[in-house]
Amino acid sequence: MEGLCKVGEREIWCYNVLQKKRSAIYSCRPHVPMAGDVIGWNWALPLVPYGETFRRHRKYLNQYFAKPRLPDYHPSQLKEAHRLLRDLLDDPENYKSHIERMAGAIIMLIIFGHEVKSNEDEMLQIAAKGGRTIAAAGTVGAHIVDLIPPLRYIPDWIPGVTFKRLPPGTREDLAAMRNVPFSYVKKKMATGSAIPSYTSTLLEETNFQDEDGVKDTGANAYSAGFDTTLSALMTAMIALVVDPVIQARAQAELDTVVGRNRLPDFGDREKLPYIQCIVLEAFRWGATTPVGVPHRLIQDDTYNGMFLPKGSTIIANSWAMLHDPDVYPDPEKFDPDRFLLGEGRTPQPDPKGPAFGFGRRVCPGKDLAENTIWITIVSMFYAFKISPATDKDGKQIPIDTHHSEHSVRHPKPFKCTIRPRLSNSAMLIRSTQE
Repeated sequence: MEGLCKVGEREIWCYNVLQKKRSAIYSCRPHVPMAGDVIGWNWALPLVPYGETFRRHRKYLNQYFAKPRLPDYHPSQLKEAHRLLRDLLDDPENYKSHIERMAGAIIMLIIFGHEVKSNEDEMLQIAAKGGRTIAAAGTVGAHIVDLIPPLRYIPDWIPGVTFKRLPPGTREDLAAMRNVPFSYVKKKMATGSAIPSYTSTLLEETNFQDEDGVKDTGANAYSAGFDTTLSALMTAMIALVVDPVIQARAQAELDTVVGRNRLPDFGDREKLPYIQCIVLEAFRWGATTPVGVPHRLIQDDTYNGMFLPKGSTIIANSWAMLHDPDVYPDPEKFDPDRFLLGEGRTPQPDPKGPAFGFGRRVCPGKDLAENTIWITIVSMFYAFKISPATDKDGKQIPIDTHHSEHSVRHPKPFKCTIRPRLSNSAMLIRSTQE
């Protein structure tokens, strides 16, 4: 899991422990020309250098997403999970679109106080376009301008200079994601009609004295929370669809705890250990952010006899950590049992460390994301049986479980059949209609 390669003017180290144990000198960021200069994402927390601005922005997010505050968001998460069930009941073929709407809607409601009722929602579309821009520009090693920074000064109009070019409107899409939802909240506050949210609360708490900080952290929370949550959700879903034994075992646990006369809620969580293990295994198996965002060493260091000079770029190889056969035997197998507690059992290490970042750069919204993933999985698989789709001859269509390899990994598109699992599933789902 450790190695060194030289590319252009930079030394890029892949490592597995330094950012956690020596975070004081490994928490800065290298300059990333494509994401920072070319598309204009330098305001986002993942790219902000370690210092006063980073600490202030981090404080905003930490205080709002601290564990004691998470129950405040349960009603929003449950409401959107139930809306997802209704969407799946009415239109199961477009399941991916419904899950995308739900993942975006939860973040949009919590961060901006905006309720998303359809995929055509204007603010959701604006945020989605900005998110796609970040995904296109943020993949580590995908852009030569990040490895040889002086190339960013070559004018775009010179023939052959395609490495800086992105689709028309790219910078504008990212700027809209940053500005439009924030302006929406301010307008609602001015008329007294704002739904309490991260943005409205923080604007009031700071007396409107740090609008850029509130705006930037809000946009960052959305962009980071949506794509990674969606990835983990789709990873868990595809794993349970291709393995009916795991799905049936999860549903048996749900039936034992929840019964058959209500939908599950957050109060059931402590009694559903197997499903919690499914969530953990989705983090490990899917390795949502395989290498994360690079870190920069702010002073010389030595590790295992190797000299690491100040200014080195440090890459955390999360995928390798989460697929190390010495830590997770048979790592390519989706196996929730590896995390189960019990007599005579030694659970394998919790994967949330590598999955959510390292040291002082750990994702502040990791617990909120985990809650969203959990309530979605228990709701979907309690109400529905989800199986691979079949062809005209009734044979199951094979599902490719490989993921796309980008800054955020996603399962490849797959077809499935979604049917109510219980005789009263439809009635229970319809009863959630407001």
